[in-house]
Amino acid sequence: MTERPAEVGDLRLATVCVNATDMDRSADFWSAALGYGRPDKIADDDQFAKLEDPAGTGPTVLLQRATRIPGEPAPVHLDLYTSDRDHHIERLLQLGATHPETWPYPDTHDFVVLRDPGGNEFCVIAV
Repeated sequence: MTERPAEVGDLRLATVCVNATDMDRSADFWSAALGYGRPDKIADDDQFAKLEDPAGTGPTVLLQRATRIPGEPAPVHLDLYTSDRDHHIERLLQLGATHPETWPYPDTHDFVVLRDPGGNEFCVIAV
């Protein structure tokens, strides 16, 4: 197996985020499709629901409440986890990523949204 380049460090794919207009229906589908655990209760005001691989080998699926499923950008995005978020944001920007012009960040957040050169959104999250 080839080693990862040193500049990548601990940056890793951890979560696949899926927009959902019906959180319960989406949770039922993805839990059954992947054999992942399903939250017992998803409240009407829950913004997110986390589905996890019981074997611990696959990425987490994070359902993200949406009022509609947008056509563009795609309703699925990647979350990249790292202990050195700011370093990787700068590195990814140098590789061609961009910041969306506007993004409605909550008051407290541990993530930064970027777009790849094709316009696909992804998040870099501090862990």
